[in-house]
Amino acid sequence: MVRQAASMLELVVAIVIMGIAMMTLPLMLTRIQNNNNFAMQQEAILIARTQIGDILTYRWDEKSMDSNFNFGVLDTNSTYFKRNNSSRRRVGHIKGNKRRKYFSTERNASIILGKEGTNYNDIDDFNNVNNINLSGTNSDASLGYKLNDSNMSILVEYIDDNNASPFSFYPSTLPVGITTTNIKMITVSLSQLDNNLSLRAFSCNLGANRLLRKNF
Repeated sequence: MVRQAASMLELVVAIVIMGIAMMTLPLMLTRIQNNNNFAMQQEAILIARTQIGDILTYRWDEKSMDSNFNFGVLDTNSTYFKRNNSSRRRVGHIKGNKRRKYFSTERNASIILGKEGTNYNDIDDFNNVNNINLSGTNSDASLGYKLNDSNMSILVEYIDDNNASPFSFYPSTLPVGITTTNIKMITVSLSQLDNNLSLRAFSCNLGANRLLRKNF
């Protein structure tokens, strides 16, 4: 004989199962939201890290290369790490042919940090680049990431290297009379609603080897 309806016991069991499912739904939604937030945080960190890596590919200062495409260590008014005029090197630099040296004549690092023209050609050109839209698609300043209501700002500044040890790799007021040092700090900050993230990297006045060029 075909059963026409569920028994009372089956109905009670079904109601209990539905109740348990409804109780766990808020927990599932909370877990999904937490996972989404975590994913957004990871993407924000990746974006900031990628931006810092891109900035670090630029030369240390626009004066780090002369008209003959020679790279050299720049003079700063830092107390330590002064040039040795006899060798054009400072302590820590390796003595050898085509190794890092100061320029033959005094060549000072830029006092003003910021973009000099229309193109980016050194690290400090990114100083005070603010309100970069990460999610929009109709703006030249947009990067097209899937982060809604997110903005990125970049700061480049000299930091104090006038203590022999230890260095303080944190923003601080430079000593009186010191305008240029041998360390530039890059800070990339991202803001999204109530969340804020900042990553920092450091670049040093080390000069570079001369570029290899083919003579035609």
